[in-house]
Amino acid sequence: MTDRAELNHIKGKYGQKYAQEIDDWSALLLAEVEENFSRMKADVDQSVDAIDRAAATIKSNQRPVHFSDKKQAFNYGLAVSLPWSVVALIAMCLLSWLISTGEEYRELRRIVDAYKNAPNYRLLMENGEILQKDGSNYLKLRPQANKGDLLIGREYIFDKKSKEMLVPLGRK
Repeated sequence: MTDRAELNHIKGKYGQKYAQEIDDWSALLLAEVEENFSRMKADVDQSVDAIDRAAATIKSNQRPVHFSDKKQAFNYGLAVSLPWSVVALIAMCLLSWLISTGEEYRELRRIVDAYKNAPNYRLLMENGEILQKDGSNYLKLRPQANKGDLLIGREYIFDKKSKEMLVPLGRK
C-alpha cells in the first residue's frame, strides 16, 4: 500500500497539473490506475517488439523479384508452376486410366460371370479373325485343310451327315 509521502506526492502532482485539490481516496485510485496503466503499457510495448521482430524475420525471408517486362514475368511464373502442373496432369491421367480400367474389368467380369462357359472360348478369342462387312462382324474361318491338328480359331470341320459346322475351342 502507498504510504503518506507517496499520497502527498500524488496529490501535489494532481494539484499542480489541474489546479485542484483531491482527497486521499482519489489519490489512491489515481495511484492504482497509474500503476495498472504502466503495467499494461509494458505488456503492449513487449507485444509491439515481438511483432516487429516477427515482421523483420518475415521480411528477411522474402526474396523480391523484379521483372523488366510482362513476358519475363510470365516465363518465371510458368517455370515456378509448370512442375506442379505436370505432376497434377499426370496424376489426373493416371487416375482416369485406373477408373476406366476398373470399369472395363468390371464389365468383363460381368460377362464371364453371366456366361459360365466363356473361359472355353479363350483360344478362339485369341486366334480368331474378325471380318467387318456391311456393318456386321463375322468370325472368319476356313475349312480344315488336312486331317491332322486343327488350328483353333482359324479352321472348322463341316459334318456332312448333320450338316453342321464344328468350330474347335481347344482340348481339355
